[in-house]
Amino acid sequence: MTRAGKRLKVDVANIIPAQRAGDIAVKAGCTVGDWCPIAPDTFASSTVKDVYVLGDAAVAAEMPKSAFAANSQAKVVAGDILAHLAGTEAAAASYRNITWSVLAPEDAVKLGANYAPKDGKLQATGAFMSEPGEAADLRRQTYLESLDWYEGITGDMFARVQRGADANKQ
Repeated sequence: MTRAGKRLKVDVANIIPAQRAGDIAVKAGCTVGDWCPIAPDTFASSTVKDVYVLGDAAVAAEMPKSAFAANSQAKVVAGDILAHLAGTEAAAASYRNITWSVLAPEDAVKLGANYAPKDGKLQATGAFMSEPGEAADLRRQTYLESLDWYEGITGDMFARVQRGADANKQ
């Protein structure tokens, strides 16, 4: 049923919730409007001391809301927290995002960029994307790269210890 009370019969429906930071961020006071402003060099909340916001809830300017981006942000956050606890200077923030689109079996394209804090926000540098008319072999390599990334990021997120040659894929 729609907000107006109209009943619809559909074969497939894609329900998309409100696009905003989650209730926990709102209740914690991290939001300004629908999203959470952050310091681009650390992803520390701009509104709540000692809180970090990353991923979809963060106002990350040009950086897309993707798993790759959130993982990149998380590594900067972890480094900042560790530096703070150790009483040392944190390394300069470095962010990256790549998004793959699988077009057919063993055929994929990608786009991405690096991101750096500049003038109080994140800005893309070194953007790249697949080109029209790429050779099938290159498209296959891009597809295989996406599979390697997926294996690596799931291992990274779920703390799978990597040994040997697998550790060098990251």
